[in-house]
Amino acid sequence: MAAHLLTTSGPVPRLLVAFPAGNAGIVLGFAPLVQPAAFELAPLTTLDGVEEPDGMRGVTAHLVARAPALRIHHAMLAGIRFLRDEMAGGLGPGAPSLAHEVDPGPPFALRRTMLDGRRIELRIEPREGSTVTRENDDIVLHAGPEGEVHFLATALQDEAPLAPFPVEDLLNVHAASDAQARRALSFLSFQEKLLAGSWRFLTYFGRDTLLALHMLLPALEPPAIEAGLGSVLDRLAPDGDVAHEEAIGEYAVWLNAMATPRPADLRAPVLDYKMVDDDFLLAPMAAAYLLDMPAGSTRARGFLACKTPSGMLYRDVLRQNLALVLARAAPFAKHPGPETLVSLKPGLPVGNWRDSNQGLGGGHIPFDVNVALVPAALRAAARLFASDLLGPDPAAASEARALSDAWKGVERFFRVEIPAEAARARVSEYAAAVGLDGALAVASIDVPIRFFALALDAAGKPIPVMHSDTAFVLLFDEPSPELLTLVAHDLLRPFPAGLRTDVGMLVANPAYAGDPALAAMFTRADYHGTVVWSWQQAAMAAGLSRQLSRKDLPDATREALLLAERALWEGIEATHARRAEELWSWEPRGGKAVLIPFGQARGHVDESNALQLWSTVYLALRPPSRSGPR
Repeated sequence: MAAHLLTTSGPVPRLLVAFPAGNAGIVLGFAPLVQPAAFELAPLTTLDGVEEPDGMRGVTAHLVARAPALRIHHAMLAGIRFLRDEMAGGLGPGAPSLAHEVDPGPPFALRRTMLDGRRIELRIEPREGSTVTRENDDIVLHAGPEGEVHFLATALQDEAPLAPFPVEDLLNVHAASDAQARRALSFLSFQEKLLAGSWRFLTYFGRDTLLALHMLLPALEPPAIEAGLGSVLDRLAPDGDVAHEEAIGEYAVWLNAMATPRPADLRAPVLDYKMVDDDFLLAPMAAAYLLDMPAGSTRARGFLACKTPSGMLYRDVLRQNLALVLARAAPFAKHPGPETLVSLKPGLPVGNWRDSNQGLGGGHIPFDVNVALVPAALRAAARLFASDLLGPDPAAASEARALSDAWKGVERFFRVEIPAEAARARVSEYAAAVGLDGALAVASIDVPIRFFALALDAAGKPIPVMHSDTAFVLLFDEPSPELLTLVAHDLLRPFPAGLRTDVGMLVANPAYAGDPALAAMFTRADYHGTVVWSWQQAAMAAGLSRQLSRKDLPDATREALLLAERALWEGIEATHARRAEELWSWEPRGGKAVLIPFGQARGHVDESNALQLWSTVYLALRPPSRSGPR
């Protein structure tokens, strides 16, 4: 049994249960309260598993809310994607009926047979003198004599379970002892696939899988690595394109029912291939495991001899992805310029990890894809083609090396420079606008500000937003001392001059945008705005550690990186309790940034996952004070 139960306290309480099997869940939304309610497990109780003779299985918990009553004004039992869409603004026209039945009991229960024929159910049994009644169309839980609402919530479904990795089979002796991160990774790791996050992304995501695997390599056991890597290879398109997201369960049934032609199996997963960054992540991950890790190279031939569900060898589908990488890199090698860089797919506003509609500020040519991932994929392809694992193929290896050479220096198209006087003025004005004391930030600007644009627009013009995607360059390349020094300055300067805040490293800083409309796309209420993503801090930490292991750095560059690493880890340690989460935001108090959960303030465009796969990568990291001499 695998399930995630979440309660939301405050003026608008909520209860949600998410099941990895079938990607299904249950949400109860309670009516707003005059006084905020604290909602939690009852003292001395735990979340327990339930398995019934008819195949229903799930979890049960004794919950308590400090409130006179809880009125359920919204309930939904459905596929997670339906829950996600409903909470993000509604299902929209053409959505199927997701109506459920109410059984007054006892026990009081909500039941539904989903579009895929699976059953899902929530039982509510009052405890400690509490009662449950129907009042018109609402279900109301009334407090007992102690003024608290007590009830037993039992969430069940009959989907066949996934096969878990026990934590002892998942992590090796090098993994950190962080119990929270271990539980989170174990919950999200199955032999069939790794899950991106819970509750909102409780299914396969290609990018999340590949990035998490790459950063977790030192801490994972080979079977877990191969489960994740195999899940990506199993879902490649015929041309080698990496699948971004997988729709399963009743959401897949709905999509398949509308497809032309309609597939014979309506429950067949529906795969989404709209992203471009994941296509360039597979080769570096495959090379790192199959060529560089002793355990991986020992097991490589056996792994590559495995077959996809369509019957193709892993070796052959990996070659298809490498061919795709070479084909997409070729136009720039022939005619170098912004117009031949890798851009988003036609008609789409998203294509990399900043996959909210305005995450790239209207840009079409992402920095991370072009400066870091394409060159890394080309180098990895050259190594894989030159090995005997895929052939070998000297001609393809030679082509990949030539393309890699042609892609050197791509960062030149993304350079932005703001004169010091103009930079100080913009930072001062921006700090006042967002409620921060900008004195330290302004004082940190004593030279022209230079950084790399988040993306280029369709005409090849830089989008002048400072960002954290330089972490990809540090993770996958050996950049120049000049680039490393610029990155260090971004991390050391306090926001809004740089990315450093009291709540961690921000993923975007639009203070230098020079355009109010562009800056308005990157607020602390936006999914990829002036917020902190846990995994991006980890990626930057891993990248800094990797660069500091180099022997060719000038002393001044090394010193700047050491200072940046120390500053970064101060922010990481200050928010240690939130590490496994997806992201968080802040609000100004007394001129400083104070952490608030993302999704729990007015105007926040979405909510953060309580658990995120790539946020568990700290299991493979060590703070600099414990990492030993370099």
